[in-house]
Amino acid sequence: MANIQLEAFGEIFNSNIAINRFRNREYSCPFDSRIPKCDKPNRGPIRYGSCTAKVGTNKRIICPRRFYQGNYKVLRDIRDFIWGDKPAKAYDEVGFQKETQEGDKFYYGNIDWIIVPQGDNKDSEFIGVEIQADSTTGTGKFKEGIDDLLSNSLKDHYAFGLNTLASFKGFLPQFIFKGQLFDDWKKPYVAVIQDELWNAFKSKFRIRYREITNYSTETFLFFVYKLELNSITNRYEIQLSNIYTSRWIDFLFAFAVENELLINYDEAISKIRRKISRSHPKITFE
Repeated sequence: MANIQLEAFGEIFNSNIAINRFRNREYSCPFDSRIPKCDKPNRGPIRYGSCTAKVGTNKRIICPRRFYQGNYKVLRDIRDFIWGDKPAKAYDEVGFQKETQEGDKFYYGNIDWIIVPQGDNKDSEFIGVEIQADSTTGTGKFKEGIDDLLSNSLKDHYAFGLNTLASFKGFLPQFIFKGQLFDDWKKPYVAVIQDELWNAFKSKFRIRYREITNYSTETFLFFVYKLELNSITNRYEIQLSNIYTSRWIDFLFAFAVENELLINYDEAISKIRRKISRSHPKITFE
């Protein structure tokens, strides 16, 4: 099970182009023109350029900016599917919060993108877009891999992994909270996600969904992209694979565990007893 960085700055990780970029510290992001250089990690002078990673048999997009290939083509895909070729503009990081009568503030968080039609008084129509990549553990091993790459001693495996459950835990509550707004507004709310992550998502949470090929009045939409190697350019490319729709209430139910997945009470007691027999308590109450 080989774990290794797949792309660096949009190039094959062990390619001469990627090696030269690391050596010359050419850290510009090839996908997102909003940032002057790669921000992974966001501290220190070194940038990992880690767009995608191979973990076992998975080839997973681990940076949301990776979806902006082709001058933010995913946003054009969404515009085309919902509105056709209507001229539009996209604005990033739009935040929403509600202040109660008691003065408390309920913050929904930022929406990655809002797409609105061009022209005066067109902002009554809009599309919300969220970009969802996977996350990883042991990211320090990316730095180890970069050092080995530059010293011509690259290994077949590095001890980082996927943290897919954490990705879901971060994504689902946000999508439910903000999705209720869009459902109330009767406006489309779109998640952009890789096919591998979508497959893991629907397997884990077993939500109800259906595929659509034409837009009508759906609110919750998933634009699912696959990552494939172009044998001519020797670069990976994302391609729109499928579009699905669901409802925000189905996501709320997704947190309910099905009966066959519940842990038996006796198993729980057995696990607690093993913990007691093998560990000292951290806190004792007298």
